[in-house]
Amino acid sequence: MNIYRQTSAAFSIIEVLIGIFVFSLWLVSIYALLASSLNINEYNKNSIIASNLAREQLELFRSIRDTNYTSLKIWNQQNPEEVYSPSVKLFTPWEYYIFENDFLTGEVIVNMLGTTISESKSEVLAMKSEYGLCLSIDNVYTYNCSWPNRDTPFMRYLYIENAKDDTGNDIIDAFLITSKVIWFKRWYHEYEIQTIITDWRRI
Repeated sequence: MNIYRQTSAAFSIIEVLIGIFVFSLWLVSIYALLASSLNINEYNKNSIIASNLAREQLELFRSIRDTNYTSLKIWNQQNPEEVYSPSVKLFTPWEYYIFENDFLTGEVIVNMLGTTISESKSEVLAMKSEYGLCLSIDNVYTYNCSWPNRDTPFMRYLYIENAKDDTGNDIIDAFLITSKVIWFKRWYHEYEIQTIITDWRRI
């Protein structure tokens, strides 16, 4: 009788341990599923933001081109409000730029970054102060990261190069514009849009 009770108790402990093990596996699976779902949701949210930021930059470039036409100035002048002269700044190929909409003045702010940008993680993060975006108290993305604006993971720039035809020759008065947004959340991500912007009145 005693042997039966000891054997029965031993089997009960094993069953409990197996039950705990199975339950633990179930909890780990649920946690992994939730973590994966949250990561996917965050990536999708950032991708939508990045696509809109990239499109905004292209629209700002088009706005400058169209304002140049309205003001009867040349199409690729950086500042449409400035009277054209030989010293006026023009958009030139093989250069990197940042664009920002100044909602106070209604103007587009343009700054040239230079001719080279490396996209390695260390060098991109080192240049975050130059083309990193922050969120203002009005929830507007801006390059001004002073207080009280909040830091974001997004970095944005626009690259201009000569547009080419099917034979590889440069198209006169046409730029190939690349608008890129980069962000680091766990690992490197980017969103890129390309379009050709031309001096369409001349063409």
